[in-house]
Amino acid sequence: MIARQWTALALLLFAGGLVVSCGGGGKEAPQGQQQIGTPGVIRDGGGMVVDAVSGGAVDVGRIVSGTSPFDVDLVINKAVSGYQGYQYLIRWDPAVLAYQGEKDLKPAAMDLCVNPTTMDSTVYGGCARVSENTSYTGPINTLTFRCVADGVSPVHLVTLTEDQNFGSTAMGYAGVTIETALADASVTCQGTGGAPAAAPTTPP
Repeated sequence: MIARQWTALALLLFAGGLVVSCGGGGKEAPQGQQQIGTPGVIRDGGGMVVDAVSGGAVDVGRIVSGTSPFDVDLVINKAVSGYQGYQYLIRWDPAVLAYQGEKDLKPAAMDLCVNPTTMDSTVYGGCARVSENTSYTGPINTLTFRCVADGVSPVHLVTLTEDQNFGSTAMGYAGVTIETALADASVTCQGTGGAPAAAPTTPP
């Protein structure tokens, strides 16, 4: 994803990415951040994880009985030099889980949010702030699922390597991509009354 300069304050879906517009004119990367590799990428040490149990410590997995809706959180767990926004693309096994909706938690004034885009097995979204970078860590979104069959499904943060436009990442000034470590979670569904889902043959 290439850094671009914009002339107005807005959150835009452009060229397949979530872009934060922060005033006209050029600007260098914020002090303490180093651009590397592809132009517009900052090595920052950011981190984004899926918390399988909403609230509290980060849980990498959970067991859900029945078909009642349940929540998982998207969490920024590391923001060394700060960031201005984020985008996420989450994928799951639709034979096991059904997506019910999401809530932007809008911490740290990250209140410019795109409407989530969903398909059978993915959801894309993101939020940003118009002021300076934040080093906030904690939950940023809550996603709701329900079990539709017995089995195990990943809740996978799709990377920029997997999808260079919509992949999950923290973002800096003018949509500059921040190198972001990602961690998935998994959900085990049981007692749904449906036939067990077939085990996946390839990673998501």
